[in-house]
Amino acid sequence: MNFLIIGDYGTSDIHQKKVAESMINLIKEHKVKFICGLGDNIYDFGVKSVNDNKFITHFEEPYKDIKLRFYQCLGNHDYGKILFNHIIPDDFKYQIEYTKLSKKWYLPKRYYHYSKNINGVKVNFFVLDTNIDLMNTNQMDEQLEFFKEKISKAKGDWNILYGHHTYRSVSGHGNAEPLLENFLNALFSLNKIQIYMCGHDHTKQHIIKNDKNPLHILVSGTGGKPYDYVTNLNNMKDCSLNFLSKNLGVGLLKCKKRSIDIEFFDGKSVKEYKYSIKK
Repeated sequence: MNFLIIGDYGTSDIHQKKVAESMINLIKEHKVKFICGLGDNIYDFGVKSVNDNKFITHFEEPYKDIKLRFYQCLGNHDYGKILFNHIIPDDFKYQIEYTKLSKKWYLPKRYYHYSKNINGVKVNFFVLDTNIDLMNTNQMDEQLEFFKEKISKAKGDWNILYGHHTYRSVSGHGNAEPLLENFLNALFSLNKIQIYMCGHDHTKQHIIKNDKNPLHILVSGTGGKPYDYVTNLNNMKDCSLNFLSKNLGVGLLKCKKRSIDIEFFDGKSVKEYKYSIKK
């Protein structure tokens, strides 16, 4: 089961289009089945209606030659512009509604889960809305309890969690704020998640959380925005940095019964990194 991971891509500019071209090559060469979108789907402030032309210019047109489904999550730029009176916009709802209009865009709710069973390999995906600073306490708690239940009951070969914001990162935004860190730790502590995938920082990173059961953190925020600066290579706390790239590009995961190959590619489809997780 092979799939691509891409975040921070919805720019409609030459950077997004170059990465899209490289994705076509990777899809053909590696028999990719679907794509995980890691948020910031449409810059700079999302869309204003389900018929907003940005769905065409920032998604459908750049990926017109890609026939696979994108399983999306919400990034901070997808919420819309937060006003000076601190009213939280709900423009993200149009990205949810667009699921009914597009063959390749899939975002049925703010957060959701799905499973893929291909060639006898079952992978469970848990898709977060990590914008918890824009939620009230009840909304945050409801999401946490939803995923605790789904993850605890999950059966299959692998469990992958993904959202937009970083947990650990050496670039751009850096590590998660305490509220989100505690939220993610509550899910990681179930000891059933093998991989957490995110964007937000415009780099590619492979980070390993040094627990009894190692957690692999993949940052793939180079789908259309130029790279972020590196802030602190010692920003890892309880984790270790295995790989860092500032190049545009995407990640590729190859899931088998007993292993997952993690690969990162630049914007010209050149492989930059490979690592294998084994059971």
